[in-house]
Amino acid sequence: MQQEILTTARMIAEEAGAYALEVFHDRDKLQIGSKGLLDYVSEADCEVERRIKQALSEAFPDHGFRGEETGGALEPPCWVIDPIDGTTNYLYGRPDFCISMAFVDEQGPAVGVVHAPFHRRTIYAARGIGAFEDGKKLQPRQACDHELVVNLCFNYKQENNLDFLNKVNQLVAEQHQIRICGSAAWALCQAATGQVDGSYNGCVNSWDVLAGQLICAEAGLEVGPYVYERGSVFAYPKGSVLSDILVPYL
Repeated sequence: MQQEILTTARMIAEEAGAYALEVFHDRDKLQIGSKGLLDYVSEADCEVERRIKQALSEAFPDHGFRGEETGGALEPPCWVIDPIDGTTNYLYGRPDFCISMAFVDEQGPAVGVVHAPFHRRTIYAARGIGAFEDGKKLQPRQACDHELVVNLCFNYKQENNLDFLNKVNQLVAEQHQIRICGSAAWALCQAATGQVDGSYNGCVNSWDVLAGQLICAEAGLEVGPYVYERGSVFAYPKGSVLSDILVPYL
């Protein structure tokens, strides 16, 4: 059953991603709204979520749904969806945006799919089975204690600023490099696929990170508690010196 759910979720994410990519190339015509400081929503976000919700309801009529744009209760069995994680990137023509889909059962996240349409990549995982891309198990970077490359993301909430700046200062002081991806889900996937040594996402929502957290956990990384509402998350190899730096502030 878990494999069936994963296969269907991948198909739905990639079909929705094809639409998102088509609109991305014609994004200047989109109507754009705002949900708060630097928190944009576009017609594309809403339409991608509508398509995913409809496809999931047809495939799994007994499953609930919680989406960034339409809301919903996180009551298992339930899907937690971010239709376009990295909306600002999307609207500015930057390639790091993705569709994030997590299936949560009574034991927690069971399936996670993150599809990056522009990169034509789909990263996915199932609890107890592993994390994969194109059928190959993910291979994160091994623990190292110097000159690390770290993704830092935050959502511009005022209470999050000091935490972000403190981590920047500490990482730079210890001679590590910083990257800002602009998509929490894709930043976590970059840690799981070995494109960075670790990732930290401050003050994010469940739809931003649940799929990415499961992917990182199944890839063998150290991962913070699953975020079912809002929180800060990290991912890095077990034994990494980043455990002393990427400490969640909430």
